Amino acid sequence: MNCGPIVSAAVALLLSGWGATADVRRPLQDVIAEICGSDILSSSAVGLLAMTADGDTVAAVNPELKLVPASNVKLITTGLALRTLGEDFRFETRLGYDGEVRDGVLYGDLYIIGGADPTTGSRAPVAEPLDALFSDWAALLASAGIDRIEGRVVGDARFFDDPTPENLGWSYDDLGTNYGAGPTGLNFFENAQNFLITPGAAPGDKPVIRPRYPETPWMKYSVTAVTGGPRTANTIYYVNTPLAALGEFGGSFPCDRKGYTYEGSNRFGAYTCAWHFLKYLESEGVEVSEGCADISAGGFLRPDPGFGDSGIPAAPVGELEVIGGTLSTRLSAIVAETNHESDNFFAETLLKMMASTTGSSCRSDRSADAAEDMLASMGLSVDGRCRLVDGSGLSRKNYVSAGFFVDFLRRMMQEPSFGTYLQSLPVPGSRGTLEYKFSDESDEFRRRIHIKSGSMNGILCYSGYILPSAPDAGETIVFSLLTNNVTASVWSVSPLVDRIIGALAAWN
Repeated sequence: MNCGPIVSAAVALLLSGWGATADVRRPLQDVIAEICGSDILSSSAVGLLAMTADGDTVAAVNPELKLVPASNVKLITTGLALRTLGEDFRFETRLGYDGEVRDGVLYGDLYIIGGADPTTGSRAPVAEPLDALFSDWAALLASAGIDRIEGRVVGDARFFDDPTPENLGWSYDDLGTNYGAGPTGLNFFENAQNFLITPGAAPGDKPVIRPRYPETPWMKYSVTAVTGGPRTANTIYYVNTPLAALGEFGGSFPCDRKGYTYEGSNRFGAYTCAWHFLKYLESEGVEVSEGCADISAGGFLRPDPGFGDSGIPAAPVGELEVIGGTLSTRLSAIVAETNHESDNFFAETLLKMMASTTGSSCRSDRSADAAEDMLASMGLSVDGRCRLVDGSGLSRKNYVSAGFFVDFLRRMMQEPSFGTYLQSLPVPGSRGTLEYKFSDESDEFRRRIHIKSGSMNGILCYSGYILPSAPDAGETIVFSLLTNNVTASVWSVSPLVDRIIGALAAWN
């Protein structure tokens, strides 16, 4: 039983390692003991620590047991981003060209010089609408006196020094999902693509798969998936690669299901951005003679994604004539979107951007190492307590203890940006991952709960803050509750986890 011996407060104190002076409230601990001893959790791994803001222990169960935290990792990523980049930080995308401009004509290539903005082309509410963004870019061309391009529109994603934007610690079945491509220096629609899937005429036939938005006419698709029988599971999956413009759909799609939107990954975000801007320019009467391109890992212009190197070296960024740029929304808004919607793509971009800003490599493994260095600079030792592999929590190779989460969350309360950080965390009943959480509770209760959820198969975690019910009712509770190796469904586990959070909230 990995919940730990918690039938008495004294034993819980001994196991917690927080010392004999810690104040563990027995009635609360008894509630937790009952819940952890239930059939659903008794064979699972549970780590829990709840403390007051001043450091008094409220409840503890295996607080230093390192567990897979899933999306609770985003608490660390977004907190470090606010601390390292600043809440007013903005991503910048610039336009520049090589060649020369004569009589309104650019004789050369126009480069969209990415600055890693994760919101470019995104449908997230924090993103500038695409038509408005493209209009801004077109205005930069007009101000430079360019009304025709004798060359290409080039998507330049060289901002990050990472040839494999996806994290190598992710599961293979994550790579075809909408967040599976990972961020590059120039992104579009969060490097995702939507497909409409409808069943075939009869079981055994191939389902009908239609690419939707964004348009990617260079892609070719094969379908090995089949139409399944009535009431069978939807097991459709998508496999693609950055090495060629090919994608394959496998699995099974039930014959009695209506149209379904599959959100897949797009390995050619920079090329997609260039293509869509090219189409916008043409719609505005700006001719582009040679189409669009991106830049291969070898540094060559690539007019066709995959193995389409032209053999023409891309112009070094430092040699381009920059005509202007556009800025993303403030980081505070991006952090709020990341936490409310548990946006994996945004979180991974923040991790790489922090590494870049601090002079570290943006490669996935080095970015995580840089994050651990940032934690150490906050006075938080990661040794034996925290091992990060990515910024989103997608990897099962992340291991963090409840005690480390609480230490980090308490340390964030000392940061100038804490108010922004607190407001970035979802509140039950608000838009995002907690919209239906504690639906039977009062608004007053829900407004006190500022927490981040994290879930995977067999994993359910919540960490964050519980504000006091009144100014004189007590202190803010800082807590982390991590459950791993749960064989029951999430619908069975959630009520038990809610009971623990509710018991903690009743304490203050």
